[in-house]
This record gives sequence, structure tokens and C-alpha cells, in this order.
Amino acid sequence: MFSKDVLVGIFIGLANCEIRVESDYRSTLGYTIKPKLQIRGEMPFLRQIERTFHQHGIHSHIREIESKLRQKPILTISRISSLKTIVDMIPSAYFDARNQWPDFRTVVEIMCDKRHLTLGGLDEILKIKGLI
Repeated sequence: MFSKDVLVGIFIGLANCEIRVESDYRSTLGYTIKPKLQIRGEMPFLRQIERTFHQHGIHSHIREIESKLRQKPILTISRISSLKTIVDMIPSAYFDARNQWPDFRTVVEIMCDKRHLTLGGLDEILKIKGLI
């Protein structure tokens, strides 16, 4: 099992933050926001991370093969409640190498406040993504 500090290091060092904006005719605004956190590594390492996540109430999925082109395991977290737990776990003073966390933190907070369901919130997310 990993301690909270080790988990923070894993998130900052290994995690890849992804924010997807997809068109969705069922949504009132016509778009849906899908934040996702991915960690790649060997299966024993990912299993150990998953066990630690369950202790913190974080729901995750492990796939043994990511895709046909990338035949390695991947751990994915996409539930907004789990992402909020992770964002709250990492102090805002910490920086990551790819500078993904500040924008990812903002998007998760917008989604937790349900502002992504309004036009103003969607515009804010699109500006973060650089689409506007």
C-alpha cells in the first residue's frame, strides 16, 4: 500500500490528465465534458495503486491492454467524484512536469459545481482547452 504522499507523487509524476469535449445531441448545450486521469505502468504496480485507491474511496479501472497499437496496461479514473477526491488530495502549490494539473483542477471544480451545464461554464472549459 502507498501512503498519501506517495500517491501525490504518482499523480504529479506519472498521471496523464485528459479533458475531452465531445458533441452530444442529448445534452442541452450540445456538448459533454469528459475528464479522465490515466496512469500507465506494469500490472503489479497498477494493482497496488488500485488497492490504495479503494482505501481512499477512489474508483478506477485497469485494462491489461490499452489498444492494439499499445499493448501495455493502463489504469483509468473517470468518475467525477473520484477525480474530486484526487484534486483535493494534491496541494495547489505543487506543480507537475507537463503543467496539466492547474487546468485539470479548474475543470473538475467547474464540473463539481455543475457549472459545466451552463453556457458560461462550457465557455470557460473551452478557453482552458484552447478551443476558443
